[in-house]
Amino acid sequence: MSNPNLEFDLLRAELETLYQVSRVLSRSLDFKQTLDGVLHALHEGMALERGMVSLTDALTGELQVSLVYGVSDAVTEEVSYQPGEGVVGTILKSGNSIAVECIMDEPRFLSRMGIYNPMGAFVGVPIRIGKKVVGVLAAQPAPRVSKQLEEYQHFLEMVANLIGQSVRLSHEVAQEKQEIAEERDVLRRTVRGQFGFDNIIGHTQPMRRIFEQVRLVA
Repeated sequence: MSNPNLEFDLLRAELETLYQVSRVLSRSLDFKQTLDGVLHALHEGMALERGMVSLTDALTGELQVSLVYGVSDAVTEEVSYQPGEGVVGTILKSGNSIAVECIMDEPRFLSRMGIYNPMGAFVGVPIRIGKKVVGVLAAQPAPRVSKQLEEYQHFLEMVANLIGQSVRLSHEVAQEKQEIAEERDVLRRTVRGQFGFDNIIGHTQPMRRIFEQVRLVA
C-alpha cells in the first residue's frame, strides 16, 4: 500500500520546486544563468544529484550539451549527440521520455561525459517548443528517489515544458536583437549615402581639401 504521508510530502516538494523554477525562469534573460538556476532548484527541491540540459543547434541539428550541474569538475569539452545517438539522442529523435532504475541496464547509454554513477537511476525528458523537440533535460536522482521514477519523470516533463517556453523566449529576443542590428546598419548606410561628404556642396579647392582631411580623419 502507498504511504499517504510520503505522497503528500512528494507533492508538496514538487509544487515548491515548480514555484522556484518559475521564479528563476522569469528573473533573467541570461539563458545559461537561468538554466543553472533551474538545475539548482531541482537539486535543492527534488534531490537531483546530476543534471544536464542539451539543446539542438539550429544549423547542424545536433544536440549540444548546454549546461551540466552537480559535478565538481567543470565539463569544458564540447559534447554533442546526433538524433538517435545514445539515450539523449533517442529522446530527441523519438520525443519520448526514458527512465531506468540502473544506467548499466540501458545498452543505449554512452556515458560520453562520465558524470553519472553507472549504478544509479537516470531520467531524460524532451524539451519542446510546441510540438517540436528542441532539447533534452536529463537527471540522475538520488538513490532514495529510484522507487518513484515514474512520478519523477512526470515532474521533469513539467519542468521541461517550462524550459521550452524559456527557450522560445530566448530565441525571440535573439531574433529581435538581430533585426534591430540590421535596421541600424541600413539606417547608417542610408544616412551616409544621403549626408556624406560627397553630397555636401563645396566645389572650391579649399573646401575640397577640408573635406579630404575630414575623410582621412574619419
